[in-house]
Amino acid sequence: ATGPAGPTGLTGATGPAGPTGLTGATGPAGPTGLTGATGPAGPTGLTGATGPAGPTGLTGATGPAGPTGLTGATGPAGPTGLTGATGPAGPAGPTGLTGATGPAGPTGLTGATGPAGPTWTLTAPTFNTSGNLTINATSGSGAPVSTTTAAWLTTGNSGTSAATNFVGTTNAVDFVTKTNNTEVMRATSAQRVGVGITTPTTKLEVSSGTGDAVYGHSSNVGGYLGYETNFAFGVTPQTINGAGVWAANPAAGYTSFYAQSTGSATVAANISYSNVWTATYNLVDNASATFNPSGLYSHLNNTSTTMGVGAFKNAIYGYSNRGTIAGNPGYTVGVNGIANSQNEDAIGVVGRAFCSSGFTLGGYFEGNTYPGLNSGYAFVGGNDGFGATKITGTGAVAEIVPTPNHGRVKLFCPEAPEYWYQDYGTVNLVDGFAHVALDPILAEIIVVNDENPIRVFATPVNMLYFEGVTIINRTSTGFDLVELNGGKHTGKLDYQLICKPKTNFGQGRFPQGRGPAWLKPEMEPAAAKAANQPKDIFYWPADHIQYNYNPEEMIPVGEIVPAGPNAGKFKLGNGKYSESFPVDNRSINRAD
Repeated sequence: ATGPAGPTGLTGATGPAGPTGLTGATGPAGPTGLTGATGPAGPTGLTGATGPAGPTGLTGATGPAGPTGLTGATGPAGPTGLTGATGPAGPAGPTGLTGATGPAGPTGLTGATGPAGPTWTLTAPTFNTSGNLTINATSGSGAPVSTTTAAWLTTGNSGTSAATNFVGTTNAVDFVTKTNNTEVMRATSAQRVGVGITTPTTKLEVSSGTGDAVYGHSSNVGGYLGYETNFAFGVTPQTINGAGVWAANPAAGYTSFYAQSTGSATVAANISYSNVWTATYNLVDNASATFNPSGLYSHLNNTSTTMGVGAFKNAIYGYSNRGTIAGNPGYTVGVNGIANSQNEDAIGVVGRAFCSSGFTLGGYFEGNTYPGLNSGYAFVGGNDGFGATKITGTGAVAEIVPTPNHGRVKLFCPEAPEYWYQDYGTVNLVDGFAHVALDPILAEIIVVNDENPIRVFATPVNMLYFEGVTIINRTSTGFDLVELNGGKHTGKLDYQLICKPKTNFGQGRFPQGRGPAWLKPEMEPAAAKAANQPKDIFYWPADHIQYNYNPEEMIPVGEIVPAGPNAGKFKLGNGKYSESFPVDNRSINRAD
């Protein structure tokens, strides 16, 4: 057999070098090095020879005219021309002064006396009923004699003609009436009438100084134009020094003021304007125990079936305009609702909608930058067409907490692709087993089946060598927790469970969301359409159906019926309703 190998011998001497091998292919060029510093500038070269002259350029534009030279000396006068023909005679000059009157001639002889005329007896002149002056005398006088023009009598005239008879002037002089020698009324030559003023500027102008000007009234209602009398109003009286228009309607069934725009009118029926204080001030003092009228009622009847896709048809429109004015000292507010009550429940703003289209909301809010870029919008209290929600909108849901040591901080709600309920609890694990019974209230309002099982996340408490846990026997009333690998620990398990609510069941994952309220679904761009367009969604019965009560019995007279067959109507009394707020409170069944 071969023996073991002996030790390795010493290394022999190095042999002579072999021939040089072929040069390998040139490798790729390396990166270009940095540009070296620029060397110093060389000396300036000699000036080259002057080149040949170029062609003559075009003649430039003529410059502006120079100043006018001095006027030359006047030359000698030429010879006098021939005398022209004599022109026509001018107009006759003014007549000279009349000469002095000559001396009077002698008085002539007195003529013979004529025969005596007849003797007449005249009666006192009288006016007939037409205003003519008549003079009567005895026979032979030619009487009676009457004037051809008539006077206006203090007891009235007969036989007048409205086309020819009048009281006034026939020249451009004002016609004035007086009492006690003091002017009362004036009809001016400009065909204007003034009462208490001599220069009226309109067809009729009444100036009362510091008294009330004009009062017009019927048996039941009346009002003033130019009301100077001070008056107060309100339970806590507010005093006004007077009013341009003041009206009162103490009788039932009458209104103090009514304005109307109809037919071809193009402007609002009533306009209030002010640049010093509020344009309109409404105050209601109400002591009724059965009916509470509002301080302001606005009603829009919209009967068009085609007008304005996406248009907001507003009964009240609040618009506060600051525009592009610089500075940010406060807040520009479109609508401000305040409820002031120390003891009674109070709500600043209430919004209610009655609609069966599938899209019905109590409120909509939107915030934009000034150019109109939408930074957030939210639907509040209703159904956006894809499920009933408290709040639906862009952005996150957040809470602000005023911490004492870290400032005012914001906390955010978790969001999910679909709707879930969460619950938390602690259960005792005994020998590796625990049963959790669902809260019966929770069990009643959730859906549990193979497609929607209960999800459970459990955490052992102070069990360092716990083997882990699994969930078994999931039912609509509870589930079991079992320790893995046959573990037999005893101790506490904290758990979180997540389950599918009945509310909005059928929405699925990532259901369609609505755009801003002014964007109707049929106008939505295709890119905004989600794949999930839920149709069959579960909704709980309305509150009054679920708990079997009549909403009409729960509200006072004068309120909107919130639900039921008369929803959206005003309650005027038991079994009595109206589509609009009554203009006359006699329409209401009142106990007072």
